[in-house]
Amino acid sequence: MNTLAIPARPAVLVTDQLNAEWRRLGARPIPKRWPLPDLAGCTVLADAADTIGRTRRHQPAVADGLLIGLLDQRTERDDHLAGRLVLQVMLGRAVNLARRTHRFGAIGVRGDLPQLTAAAVAALWHAIATYPVDRRRQKVAVNLCMDALRHFNLALDDDPPDLVDATVLDTAEPLFHHAPAPVVEVFATLTWGISKEIITADDAELLVRVYCPLPGQHGGAHLVARELGLPPATVRQRCSRAIQRLSLAVQARGPALTTAA
Repeated sequence: MNTLAIPARPAVLVTDQLNAEWRRLGARPIPKRWPLPDLAGCTVLADAADTIGRTRRHQPAVADGLLIGLLDQRTERDDHLAGRLVLQVMLGRAVNLARRTHRFGAIGVRGDLPQLTAAAVAALWHAIATYPVDRRRQKVAVNLCMDALRHFNLALDDDPPDLVDATVLDTAEPLFHHAPAPVVEVFATLTWGISKEIITADDAELLVRVYCPLPGQHGGAHLVARELGLPPATVRQRCSRAIQRLSLAVQARGPALTTAA
């Protein structure tokens, strides 16, 4: 039986946090380093998001060029802001995916809307971070949606084919800031660990908040400890124990293992 009990606090939609963040980011000027002539009439990021949204409906070829240009920046220059703009443009697709899954109740899936939304957004972000810009330069929005759906389904899989060695979580704070990172594989591993009663849902939520905060969220043991009113050493110890249990279980499971890129 699947148990989807990963990121975010139980009653909070990560999309609300992302939209709140975007209200600040959207007022920032478009970076001059972006070679995107089709955004020449835009001055701030919010204008760019609106333009891409309109062109997706009426000029899909132009939208593909804009999205590829941003994904090029995201991949080749590790430009987080370019990826964040693509995420905002595509955010509605992640919302719809989570709502459909929640409404129609995929077989074996348990989880509330905030949990499903967090998983869908994580899947979309992973699709953006790992998009093969050299090979797929057409129908970009469609391809991103399909990749996100694949990653999302993997995260909901009770016995996913590829699990990540949980010790990858101890290599950096936070993992989401180091792309391409096996973020969805990490989520799938945490979900698997919960379903096998290796770790608890609280353990998984803590690991995600410390090591894999979604865009718009802060991570790191010190910040999470402050939010929880706990000493940082206590948070790190709880994380370390959960990681150790999960890592041993993954190693005992067999050869299907994904390591960090």
